Amino acid sequence: MLVLRALIVVLIGATVGVALIPLLVLLDLRRGGTGWGLCPEGLDSCRTSYFDGFELMAWLFLALFVLLGMIAACVRILRYLEARAAEDVPAVYQ
Repeated sequence: MLVLRALIVVLIGATVGVALIPLLVLLDLRRGGTGWGLCPEGLDSCRTSYFDGFELMAWLFLALFVLLGMIAACVRILRYLEARAAEDVPAVYQ
């Protein structure tokens, strides 16, 4: 069960990391960067497709939904294992 709890912590950290990507892209653009490839020549001369931002957003949403689904599955499995372990304890120790 400890491994499952550690996996949940890692998945939560990954979810927070994915959620911070838009902020990091904006910070990179503000500093004169390329916004992780969103604006190859910088913000001043940014000529991108209309769908570049939406494509990035779609990939981020997909990653978030997958991560959240994995967290939900791990929590369900953990609750199931804890309930099953509680049933195996003799009545004397409860």
